[in-house]
Amino acid sequence: MTDKWQDDSLVAMRGKPASAGRLSGRERTFSILGGCLCVGLGMRRHGIGRLAHLVLGGLLLSRGAAGHCSAKKALSANSYEQDMAAAHDWKRAKVTSRSVTIDKPREEIYRFWRDFANLARFMKHIERVDVIDARRSHWVASPAPGKRLEWDAEITDERENEYIAWQTELNADIHQAGWVSFRDAPRGQGTVIQAVFAYEPPAGYAGHAVARLLGKDPGTQTGGDLRRLKQLLEIGEITTNAARPGAQRGGR
Repeated sequence: MTDKWQDDSLVAMRGKPASAGRLSGRERTFSILGGCLCVGLGMRRHGIGRLAHLVLGGLLLSRGAAGHCSAKKALSANSYEQDMAAAHDWKRAKVTSRSVTIDKPREEIYRFWRDFANLARFMKHIERVDVIDARRSHWVASPAPGKRLEWDAEITDERENEYIAWQTELNADIHQAGWVSFRDAPRGQGTVIQAVFAYEPPAGYAGHAVARLLGKDPGTQTGGDLRRLKQLLEIGEITTNAARPGAQRGGR
């Protein structure tokens, strides 16, 4: 893994294939029929009900005529996600990326992250990480009250002070892979940490969209986790409202 590979992957993550959002013949037919039905119902109504049906009917007719759906495109996989799903034999994949600049030397941040037991100090939904050996670790997470997930993860590649790559083992409750890189910030202003996570959404892309609205998808979590890491390393404690009590005391 090199910086060029990382940059290329992020460019790919932003792109969508040309077919994204394209409707099948059956989808176009259903949209047109649904649009006609809504318009017909709207013509028989009055007031706000009439307006709502006419607007919805117009949208469905436009969708069917154009053969394209913006919502479908937003929920579709980009080329990088398709490659990740194929590489890990997943049904689908969702990829998120977040970065943060921390005013600490790269070597210090790498050592802190490489001790996976430290991750529970700033990752909001992680109860603990038990280090099994030099490459394997056991994770315990509480994504919601009364809910618990456990899995084993293995480091698949690493370069000291530069990056760490990992993936969950086959029998894990969740399927996830990713990497985190460490590089010097411009003008000696600390270290840029970039984290990329790929996972198989348990409920598909619609489930991911709902989770995102609730602020509980891995992308949202990762951004908050990296901000907590920045506070922990720069000032020695986490001061945000989302802080974990153990993290505020500097413990796990």
